[in-house]
Amino acid sequence: MDRWGKSVLAEIILFFILLSLNESIVLAFISILLHEISHIVVAKGNGCKFNNFQIHIYGTNAEFINIDELSKKEKLRIYLAGPGMNMAIACIFFFVGLIINNSIVYKIININLSLLVFNILPAYPLDGSRILEIILSEKILYKKVTDIISKISYIVAIGLIAIVFILFIYNKTLNISLVIAAIIIYLITRSEKKSAMYILMGNIFMKRNKLLRNDYIENKSISVYYKLGLANVMSIIDKNRFNTFYVLNDDLKVLFIMHEDELIEALKLYGNITLEEYFDRRDELSN
Repeated sequence: MDRWGKSVLAEIILFFILLSLNESIVLAFISILLHEISHIVVAKGNGCKFNNFQIHIYGTNAEFINIDELSKKEKLRIYLAGPGMNMAIACIFFFVGLIINNSIVYKIININLSLLVFNILPAYPLDGSRILEIILSEKILYKKVTDIISKISYIVAIGLIAIVFILFIYNKTLNISLVIAAIIIYLITRSEKKSAMYILMGNIFMKRNKLLRNDYIENKSISVYYKLGLANVMSIIDKNRFNTFYVLNDDLKVLFIMHEDELIEALKLYGNITLEEYFDRRDELSN
């Protein structure tokens, strides 16, 4: 039996073990699956591609390929689809509960309301963080948005651990699910902060595809100080727009204008030199 077959067999065995232990786990798994499927259906409806859809006993995951090429409204619809599905399920079974008095019905309501509240928390990698990211990026630079959501994510992780301690003190029960959730939020937030620069550099290809798809792309102009390093300028790029930088000296005079494609090429050629140093080398090349 190959590795994939062993993995599937192990998950099937684990599934039936969990099934025999707690029906809530199965109901939660089905609710999470429907949550993820709703993301996929709405994404496909908006022309988004996805790959690597994985189903595990501990949850589901779908990776969207070209989501950054979509408009803000389209992305909002996709990220709201999952929590919306959980809300719809909770509402449907609320009315079912008015007719049928069954413990499973109330478990389904509680599970889906819990998933709804948890997923709209503005912490990485939850839907709430992506929704907040889209809203804030209208007014704030992407790097700043990442910093804000990262801080909120750490606060949420600490809050979850605090809830675990409070529940343990008063009920003498340890909520492993909340501990795991806090650890995942912490680790993925660290990963998001480290990869922010690479995300910005990679988005030049996303922007190209967005231009080809929509026939236009929004522009953003920013004035920057000439003593700033190229990598520092890179960190303030708006990942959803084509950026133009007006490089100013101490007297607020424009030394030169740099577009983001030139910035990326400059970083490749010279590394993290200052804009002033690049200006001198730029003049040398032109002469």
